[in-house]
Amino acid sequence: MGKKVFPVGIIAEDDSDVDSFKILIRRISGNGQIGIKKFVGRGCGKIKRKCNAWAKQLRDRGCGTLIIIHDLDNNVLDELRRKITIALDPCPVKKHMICIPVREFEAWLLSDVESIKLGLNLRNAPKEVRFPERIESAKEYLEKIVDKASNGEKLYLNTKHNAKLSEIITIDNIISHCPSFVPFYEFVRENY
Repeated sequence: MGKKVFPVGIIAEDDSDVDSFKILIRRISGNGQIGIKKFVGRGCGKIKRKCNAWAKQLRDRGCGTLIIIHDLDNNVLDELRRKITIALDPCPVKKHMICIPVREFEAWLLSDVESIKLGLNLRNAPKEVRFPERIESAKEYLEKIVDKASNGEKLYLNTKHNAKLSEIITIDNIISHCPSFVPFYEFVRENY
């Protein structure tokens, strides 16, 4: 009998982030049975205000690890991390991490244009994005390249497609193109 695997607590901006991260956690760990418990801020403002209280509730619901997800957007990375760390302090879940996708989670998806073509059944593969984390608004950029690669026949919706793309994206592509992904990847590998 193997060791008990405690669920992961996720605090994120929206449900599509939780769905995508749940898939990535299970893929990285190789364990499709890892449970996920969540709190969703419906935007980023609530995360900083409520993260400590939500973390306590997630701990009380049996979460052995905690991941707080907050897109960088136009913030300064160290300053945003400091604000979240202060809001979380003291963190009631010993094994935790603050995951800040640079600039947005969608930048991670842009690291693998072949997966975008396959996952969205596009006529053409979008042009390769060498440095996806440098794109100011990755979500809008993804909308544009999907529209172009489908000759206007497909509409990208993050709430519908992010989880689907997370199921097929090549993890090594994210690692090599998106430095902000690496701490998340290492945290999951270390803890699951």
